[in-house]
Amino acid sequence: MKPALDIVFVTYGDLKQGDPDDLDALEILRKRGYNCSVADWRDSTFPFQSSRLVVLRSTWDYHLHHSEFMAWLKSLASHSILKNSWELVQWNSDKRYLRDLSARGIDCVPTYYIEEGAEKVTRSALAEILATLSGSSPASSNTSGSSSSSPSSKVVVKPSIGLSTFGVKKFDLSSEAGETAALEHINQLARDYCVMVQPFLAEVESYGERALAFIDGEFSHAIRKTAFQHLAVAGEAGEAMVPASADEIAFGYKTLAALNEKPLYARVDIIPDASGALRLLELELIEPSLFLKLAEGASAKMADAVEACLN
Repeated sequence: MKPALDIVFVTYGDLKQGDPDDLDALEILRKRGYNCSVADWRDSTFPFQSSRLVVLRSTWDYHLHHSEFMAWLKSLASHSILKNSWELVQWNSDKRYLRDLSARGIDCVPTYYIEEGAEKVTRSALAEILATLSGSSPASSNTSGSSSSSPSSKVVVKPSIGLSTFGVKKFDLSSEAGETAALEHINQLARDYCVMVQPFLAEVESYGERALAFIDGEFSHAIRKTAFQHLAVAGEAGEAMVPASADEIAFGYKTLAALNEKPLYARVDIIPDASGALRLLELELIEPSLFLKLAEGASAKMADAVEACLN
């Protein structure tokens, strides 16, 4: 009988060999004597049930099969160690988690939420949303994060369940054409998703979004991401290693401290706003590229952390 797998790194159908960025860590574990594999989470023939530890890595289609993915994870967690945990992944799979983090004292990018199936958003409603986000209107219960100190007519619209640039578009509401396009996109998305409207922060294109990688709760390294980065394996979308400031690292630790448990891995994506205050864009706990190969020693850190889950 084939021995049970010790460690499985989970990927998706379009990347069956896994993200190359993860494979050095897996090879380190193999050299330590562990029986390791990479598998597509939708491969019903793979023996996940006999795997000791299942590590979610490049499951980059989970948002297209969200209910199926959640059910698969719940079943998997009943017989294998799952990292990150079922509880964390369930919470993190919908970006409405930003409301929770905002309530726990984390400075998030201001966000207005339009719930799935809500009444059609009109021009006047869109104007009120923009006013709320810019701080010139009382905060709504549909809004999370502090209001921006620099009102802008540019907004970003995205679904609350999604990854990379799926459903993400930028609009300039200063023109009628921009308003019309934004309304069409919002109302189309709202048929199937909770819709998030956020102010566009120009610092995304100037300073650049900072992705802070944490392994086993400890800061490892930082990456500068490109604006509206398309889905690609690590290192192929213009990313670059950058030093992180003490304030940025402290912000990352504060964000992780707001969780109910320590994740095996996390990526804290932040950006300064126009006033220089750091804002959380996303906290990635399911399938983030960690850019391990761009940071010396990071693959070994990941291997150590994964191995510790079995001990």
